[in-house]
Amino acid sequence: MITVIGCNKGGSAKTTTATNISIGLALKGHEVVLVDADPQRSASRWYSEREQACLEPKITLIEKRDNISQTLRSLDDKYDHVIVDVSGRNSRELITGCAVADQIIAPHQCSQLDLDTLIELQQQLEAIRDLNPDLKAYCYQSMATTNPILQSNERYEFLEFMKEFDAIISLNSFGCYRKVYRDVISEGKSVLESCNEKAKNEIFSLLEEAFSWD
Repeated sequence: MITVIGCNKGGSAKTTTATNISIGLALKGHEVVLVDADPQRSASRWYSEREQACLEPKITLIEKRDNISQTLRSLDDKYDHVIVDVSGRNSRELITGCAVADQIIAPHQCSQLDLDTLIELQQQLEAIRDLNPDLKAYCYQSMATTNPILQSNERYEFLEFMKEFDAIISLNSFGCYRKVYRDVISEGKSVLESCNEKAKNEIFSLLEEAFSWD
């Protein structure tokens, strides 16, 4: 199964989402390869820290740029899950990755600058589905407020905005802006390997919804 983690906006927690999904699937016993298709190489640096710390479970990481479609097809024959981290822009990697992917998960904050890029993403998906009609597209609210007073209103605004995009399904699960997500990245870990139960439950919910994981 090929899953692209990408959108057309930087700073929306794509690498954080990709690394946590990868380790979550590996903890379940799946063979996972994480493809770093972002020139910023954030996933590769995270993976280097994980390798140096000899952490389990192990996953595989490769780097690939430009047209990544054939590479993803080959990896799909060898691994249970291919997780692809692409850059936060309209990139060749995003387009060629989605052309062969089973699904794309697009993390977005509940901000106008983030959500405005969904217009471009929907247009891209319409074109990509001419080649890959079975591609599923999900929007994942990332970096949501942890303030319980503000959270429900923010979530309502996010879901109301998403109603404008019939080509993209809004996931019920969402991730909050928590310090632990930043802390574990620098250690080569996932929040599933931390003691933060709230963050762990956010990733469990995402895995259950997007990967039928239980």
